[in-house]
Amino acid sequence: MLSKAFDNIEDDFLLFDNFSEGGNVAEWMSETDYPVRLNRITMIAFCMEGYMKFNLGLKNVMMSKNQIYVILPDQIIQATEVSLDFKVGFMVVRRNFFNSQNHFIETINLHNRLMEQSHFDLSEKEMQEHIQIFKMVKEKISDTEHTYRMQIFQNYFQITFYNIYHLIVNQQKVPEKPAPNNNVAIYDRFLKCVEEHYRKEHSVIFYANKLCLTPKYLSSVIYEISGKHASDWIHDYIVLESKALLKSTGMNMKDISDTLCFCTPSHFGRFFKRYAGCTPNEYKNL
Repeated sequence: MLSKAFDNIEDDFLLFDNFSEGGNVAEWMSETDYPVRLNRITMIAFCMEGYMKFNLGLKNVMMSKNQIYVILPDQIIQATEVSLDFKVGFMVVRRNFFNSQNHFIETINLHNRLMEQSHFDLSEKEMQEHIQIFKMVKEKISDTEHTYRMQIFQNYFQITFYNIYHLIVNQQKVPEKPAPNNNVAIYDRFLKCVEEHYRKEHSVIFYANKLCLTPKYLSSVIYEISGKHASDWIHDYIVLESKALLKSTGMNMKDISDTLCFCTPSHFGRFFKRYAGCTPNEYKNL
């Protein structure tokens, strides 16, 4: 299991890699063959070889050689395909890893930028620098007698994020792409709005009001751009969240129903069966 493969420091800072083992990594990816919410953790993945295809929320993405992916707290991931030669290192940090005086991510305002872009292409030299930092952190883990062990980890992690911030700043120097047309902008705003409110708001009318549009016009724009109805996007987010809660938490049906603002557990059960093709209990026991 993936969680057993992590080295850890009091569960606040976790490391995992298969640099030396190589081979088929399907076994240790088995924990993410269903949607998993990364509660209160930030994960950085460094790909040295091969590729992994996965879902990040409702987006289908692929991580390949010399790429870094940053997955922010509370995002939902699901691995869908891993190449046999996939070599990767993970740094996982819980929110309480930084002490109360150290709000590094908030200070440099990375969160919003990383929500817009979660992956970065690196040169061979840049990747080797990140891998070297990763290996130094891993070596230090075994030094349990070091008085300032935690402070060293915090600084290594900050170095990694400063390097990522450098990539973001450099990209800002590239000439901007032409602004999207109005309908594409509406579609983007709609998805951001759904991502923010889908747990409580299930109707197209709510999102149309938020965007100052009529429900009919919003629905027509969303279908024109994506080929999916606005209601389908809302339902897909709710189903994805439901699957993550069913598989990766100990919540019961009533708790999940309340979290997703359904009137009753039976109402949630009917919704889930209609859009997921099975009952919540059937999915949980798969």
